Amino acid sequence: MVQPKVSVIMPAYNAVAYLEESVKSLRDQSFQDWELLLVDDCSKDDTAKLAKKIAKEDTRIQFIQKEKNSGSADTRNKGIELAKGEFISFLDADDLWENDFLEKMISHMEKNNSPFSFASYRIIDENGFEFCKPFLVQSKTYTYRNLLHYNRVGLLTAVYHVPSVGKKYFDPSLKSLRDDYALWLDILRDGKKAIGNEEILARYRVRRGAATSNKKKVMLAHFRMLKDREKLPTIYAFLLTIIHGLLGLRKYKNK
Repeated sequence: MVQPKVSVIMPAYNAVAYLEESVKSLRDQSFQDWELLLVDDCSKDDTAKLAKKIAKEDTRIQFIQKEKNSGSADTRNKGIELAKGEFISFLDADDLWENDFLEKMISHMEKNNSPFSFASYRIIDENGFEFCKPFLVQSKTYTYRNLLHYNRVGLLTAVYHVPSVGKKYFDPSLKSLRDDYALWLDILRDGKKAIGNEEILARYRVRRGAATSNKKKVMLAHFRMLKDREKLPTIYAFLLTIIHGLLGLRKYKNK
């Protein structure tokens, strides 16, 4: 099998309502040298059945059925293990890419010799309606310290270059809370730098009303991740968590 340029990791759990649309946003890409690792985390609906059907329609799509439900971190890791691409990217089963996402991101990374990059994105609800202002990043260099102060990386826009950083995995011990943030810090910790792409290239789907729900649990996970995993002093980790929480509330401000 010829090595694909990009491996796309897609975890799926009870995603039958959006799965076809998300995969279509990949299949409609102007850049077509990709593979999709579509991993079902023991869905209780017809997600697995639909995923199998989709995989049969395109040889670039590999369907993986897990034996037990274990959360998004472990599910993404299954895909990363099997990935053959030079670049690894992430598209959840309810999110969408603009049709030039891969073309622009790979060009951006190769032009800037960037081992890791991410882009701006829109925020949509269950019906595809954009109800918040877009989340914007700048076309500049970001370091480990920059990301400690605030996580600007949207998972659905993140791309990393395997020959530069190796295969990097999500930490299942974080219970799918802030595991993506921890991964970005892992990539940048040893001096690697990310270069943002200010173009709006994706659409992140959230349920209205859920954007700030369970905030206490998320902030506690954020604090523990910074304190225990990143080994930051307690006060510093607490202050960064408060700052992150306040900035996060602004992210979902209505248009």
